[in-house]
Amino acid sequence: MIRKNRTNMICFTLLFIAFLLNASVIKAENNQVIINVEQEYVRSGAGLTYSVIAKVKKGQTFNVLEKKRNWVKIKLSPTSSGWIPSWFTTKENSESKLSNKKTTNYEVISLASGLRIRSGPGLSFDMIGSFEYGKTAIYLDKSGEWTQILYSGKTGWVSNSYIEKTNKTSTRIARGIVTAPILSIRDKGAFSGKVLSSVPRNTEVMILQEKNNWYKISFKNKTGWVAGWYIKKTADTQSDTNLSKSDQTVKIMFDGTNIRSGTSTHNKIVKRANLGDTYQILQTDGDWYKIALDDKKSGYVAGWVVETSGVTDPIRRPGAAQYVKGKTIIIDPGHGGQDGGAVGNGGTLEKNLTLTTAKLVYDKLKSAGANVFITRSTDTYISLNSRVSTSHYRNAEAFISLHYDSAVDPNASGTSAYFYHSLKDAPLAFSLNKELTQQTRLIDRGVKFGNFHVLRENHSPAVLLELGFLSNRTEELTINSTSYQEHASQGIFNGIAYYFK
Repeated sequence: MIRKNRTNMICFTLLFIAFLLNASVIKAENNQVIINVEQEYVRSGAGLTYSVIAKVKKGQTFNVLEKKRNWVKIKLSPTSSGWIPSWFTTKENSESKLSNKKTTNYEVISLASGLRIRSGPGLSFDMIGSFEYGKTAIYLDKSGEWTQILYSGKTGWVSNSYIEKTNKTSTRIARGIVTAPILSIRDKGAFSGKVLSSVPRNTEVMILQEKNNWYKISFKNKTGWVAGWYIKKTADTQSDTNLSKSDQTVKIMFDGTNIRSGTSTHNKIVKRANLGDTYQILQTDGDWYKIALDDKKSGYVAGWVVETSGVTDPIRRPGAAQYVKGKTIIIDPGHGGQDGGAVGNGGTLEKNLTLTTAKLVYDKLKSAGANVFITRSTDTYISLNSRVSTSHYRNAEAFISLHYDSAVDPNASGTSAYFYHSLKDAPLAFSLNKELTQQTRLIDRGVKFGNFHVLRENHSPAVLLELGFLSNRTEELTINSTSYQEHASQGIFNGIAYYFK
């Protein structure tokens, strides 16, 4: 009798577990995500090593069937499905879940291009989207150096260093041009909104309101909401008259930035500015800003070494992105899994930091049109042979392995670039070293020969970068900062781009 009751209890437990599992699958299937990058590959499994089975484009919506680590399984058709990285998706209707949440009555504006939105308040959290320059988001919460926002229908965290408080709502009227072949006008600012009408490419519309990356527009006496990323602003009728030059400023990104007498690096240096210094913009001249200095003097600063505020079309470093478009590049975050790598005095694990940097570099290259792959996207162990095999399998045109250094001397500091084959690898190493030291401003330890497996056995141009010393307490704090990670990843991107120039 006891045995029979025990058997019944086990059967009941198994049935209950099966019910819960089935319910969770049904719930997952009802969730939807929106693709938030121009194009992304769908793979047969949850990892970059799985084969590509389809392509999806920005704005498409899919049902979520399953989630695994940083990947989501989406339903492509009634008979097919596949996996994509979760950081390239946006949760549909997440705004409605927050409708009852009390929020502070103001918005924030992004001061950086493609500001990373993360799932939590820190660099160790996954990237779930980007907060575009000049766009506004609703403030939700704050934690240390991070702010939680509601943007484009999803919540996430951004660094306080790249946002600024603004008014709650925007009433500024602007004009824009439709860039999509056919753009749907909806009754609300979300893909779940009812389609009211549509407008063709190159149509001029009036922008009445902006909310979470959606625009309320007026077209032929009709009004409705459209996806803002398919509208290119042409003129801001109110801001053109109300925005004074004093509202347009530059913020210096690096200590020792040169302010010159003219619009060339050959012109005389009239001042050296430091990180965080802010100047009023007097005018734009090509790729340079003319700025107001002390004592009613002025000078010029290159547009690609500053951040701007109040500028609708900021200057970017010319030419870099075009050189990586279509290039096959492997980014290799060192260590992983049981191989933690170096450990900093403050407990920083090298394997975590290399993955953070790798994802930032990956995002920049992907956005520029590169055919980029990453050897590991999670905290997993990958053998040295597998890393090299990925390079050979993809016929890589460049392979960059990312590491952080450690030494017995606690004062050891700086970055290094290692190569093995002088003819094959050295040109890439010198290009990376130049751009990396220019961006990070750490001590340049130079380009060196390194007998490393991922370099020695690699048929492709390959470089191993050491991006700072975890054994140096001060440098450990520096390389863990959002600012350093952004500058280091930009330096690596620039180094790759100008290698292909």
